[in-house]
Amino acid sequence: MKRSDIKVAVLYNLLERLERGEEKDIVAEEAVIEEIGAIEEGVRSNGYQFFVMAVRNEIEPVIHWLQDLQPDVVFNLCESVYGDSCKEMNIPSLLELLRIPYTGSPPLTLGLCQDKGKVKDILSSQGILTPRYKVFHHEVGTLKENVFPMIVKPLHEDGSLGITRESVVYDHEALNRQIRYVIEKYRQPALVEEYIEGRELNVGMMEMNGHVMPLPISEIDYSEFPEGVPKICGYEAKWVEESIEYQKSKPICPAPLERVMQKQVEHLAVKAFKLFGCRDYARVDMRIDHEGKVYVLEVNPNPDISPPSGMARAIRVQGMSYADFIGKVIERALLRKKWKNEGIGR
Repeated sequence: MKRSDIKVAVLYNLLERLERGEEKDIVAEEAVIEEIGAIEEGVRSNGYQFFVMAVRNEIEPVIHWLQDLQPDVVFNLCESVYGDSCKEMNIPSLLELLRIPYTGSPPLTLGLCQDKGKVKDILSSQGILTPRYKVFHHEVGTLKENVFPMIVKPLHEDGSLGITRESVVYDHEALNRQIRYVIEKYRQPALVEEYIEGRELNVGMMEMNGHVMPLPISEIDYSEFPEGVPKICGYEAKWVEESIEYQKSKPICPAPLERVMQKQVEHLAVKAFKLFGCRDYARVDMRIDHEGKVYVLEVNPNPDISPPSGMARAIRVQGMSYADFIGKVIERALLRKKWKNEGIGR
């Protein structure tokens, strides 16, 4: 089949209203529009046909559209269904049932990585350092262990939703306040995690020629943060351009790491990618403490690949154009279709 005959359909979320969280969280949802524009350019420059469909509050129109269009591959940008991030795995599950190949990670990987607590349990079981944590479904009162500071996050959200400067807590009163905030605003349990002081790294990866290739490592430089502002990549730092956190968090790619540390970080990232069954591309977030210990914070299958994202930045530093990256991801999805037809492969 010629490339000009291949139909690439993009599926993405479009929320008419937020079901939970803060009104400002819609900024993260709207950022996908820029991402779609860049992907469209990449798809067309690779010679494929381009189609796009928003997943709104009804799934039946999406099913009918896919059945009518019969795309050769779906570029999956969906991170939730009906505004619920826990249902992210349902879109690739639907595509599996419809026998349509798609980009990115499979349902089990997406569902598992959506639970930050389970991710940390699995990392620990494999001897990979991750900050100590506990999941709370209601206020804690007081803790026996005095391990402040801690950071409080929603258990199931991506894109730093629900994480602000108030998320780093230094006493029981603030801890209870943030747990209550997460439970009430985001309608899910709160993950309370040991706060690791140190350098923050993001490792993007992509599969090429049967191997997982680490992209140039990125570091977030917080050295210009004002005193008293926690050095974290919270919601403001990631999405709110007028905020001090956004303006003072500086990405550095490639990160200035000694060779031995670079290799250790890359090894851990690849190990995590394989451990959780990620596919095509992913990102692993880490911190290095003052003793040189490397902690894996999160594993992100199907991370943000919009042009301003850390993933896109690492791709550029690698020397690959954005269009080439999009083309390689689509080729892998099409290759899986070929493998399935031949009864081999993932």
